[in-house]
Amino acid sequence: MQKLTTPLLLSASLIILLEANQGSASVTQMVHSRNLVDTLNVGLEDTVHIGFSPGDIIMEVHRAPGDLSLYGVAVDVHQWNTDGTFPNLKVEVYKSSAAGYPFTSAGSMYDFGIMGENGWIGYAHSADNDSIAYPDISSAADLTWNNFSAGTGVCTAAPEAINGQPVWGTKVLPIGDDIMIQRPADGSTGLFFVNFTTSAQFVKDEYIAVVVTYLTDDAGDPANEETMINLNAGDASNIYPGPGLMYYGSGCSGPSGEHGWHIMNYAWKFQYVVNIFGDIPPDIELYHIGMSTTIGLPDPIPPYEDILVQALVNDTNPAGGSEGVEIVGLHWQRNSLTADTNSIAMQVAYNLVIEEYVFHRRIDGYGNGTTVYWWISAMDVEGNIATTNKRSYIIGTLGTDNDFTPYKFGLHGNYPNPFNPVTNIIYSMGTASDVTIMVHNIQGQLVKNLFIGNVKPGQHTVSWNGTNNFAQSVPSGIYIYSVKSNRQILVGKMMLLK
Repeated sequence: MQKLTTPLLLSASLIILLEANQGSASVTQMVHSRNLVDTLNVGLEDTVHIGFSPGDIIMEVHRAPGDLSLYGVAVDVHQWNTDGTFPNLKVEVYKSSAAGYPFTSAGSMYDFGIMGENGWIGYAHSADNDSIAYPDISSAADLTWNNFSAGTGVCTAAPEAINGQPVWGTKVLPIGDDIMIQRPADGSTGLFFVNFTTSAQFVKDEYIAVVVTYLTDDAGDPANEETMINLNAGDASNIYPGPGLMYYGSGCSGPSGEHGWHIMNYAWKFQYVVNIFGDIPPDIELYHIGMSTTIGLPDPIPPYEDILVQALVNDTNPAGGSEGVEIVGLHWQRNSLTADTNSIAMQVAYNLVIEEYVFHRRIDGYGNGTTVYWWISAMDVEGNIATTNKRSYIIGTLGTDNDFTPYKFGLHGNYPNPFNPVTNIIYSMGTASDVTIMVHNIQGQLVKNLFIGNVKPGQHTVSWNGTNNFAQSVPSGIYIYSVKSNRQILVGKMMLLK
């Protein structure tokens, strides 16, 4: 099996044999999986489950780490509909450009905070009637684009995003008939691969846009919650630009009244089967950010305290070429994404706990109320440069820019992390719900039931002291915690160091 003909599965870590149905044809393909640098999915440490209903459309943009051929896409289904119907999910791939998302009609990218309730960007409609919404100007003849720039949305007093424009670019896959994922008869979940009969070519840094449509044919009534399909996603609140979008109608819809494109706080965990041609930049994985190697970001962050950033950086070239990391840099800005950039080379040291080399450096301390935007870059020996997405934290208030929202089901991490001997898991509820909070080890074995009961709306904290259900201390290592409500499960990970 030659390197240049080995498909790679982006954002995964196993070698698997892929079998997928394309109409009546069955395709078997060897897929080599590894973590490639993904400038739009870095930082999705936790898992959330996002539901969508018949007629809804979801989209994710992914930045190509190198010149590649895209052969397939995998959709990660957490739970199928339970209303007894057998609906289809249509999967398409578009090539995004400056004329589509993530770029605005002004040529820039959407503002850092354009997510959540401020994330409505537009919809298509006929020139003489803006009461009927379409997902794109190509959905029907003679449509124009409404970018929500003429007023305030119903979800918030803040203005909607300006300079919106159609989110879809040029369709490149599939060529010919539509390709569907149908609900299995047994309702089994997991990764569902769509293998296209042809491939699409992308050059380094081009945006790949994957669109999944929940078709109304063979589906139930969207008003019935049992028609909802839940997909696995990750928290993308710190990622710029936001990779995930959704086109849907809800009680808190955009100015179109019913539907519109909405930039999500989350990104779906799609996976991409590709061939990489040529060298690619290093892979950067954030290892730890905090006050020290064992203490995470406190809440609030003290003024004038340096913040330690640690990262794992590796360079592996699936298509050949010299491998090796030349230099890793830490960069940050104060209070503005256009402010002067501070840059410093990161040092490297061997970590005995994980038995890997870790790059580390500190961000300068600043006064109360300062917002710090930071990111990491890495260059390999052949001059290829990788850059993580910009993240942020606020000094004197919350630990990150992913603020706690008391009227939304959300997981806000655990502090400190790493920890010894106690950490606090922080979450919020939008409505009253039965909640179960559990800790598992990295092998998936139950360690401790932390909480079972009914929780009211608001922000809540539960502590774990590093013991199991028998009050015995557990060893150092990585542990997985989950917060389960009536409809969703949120998952995070933490490290116990002794």
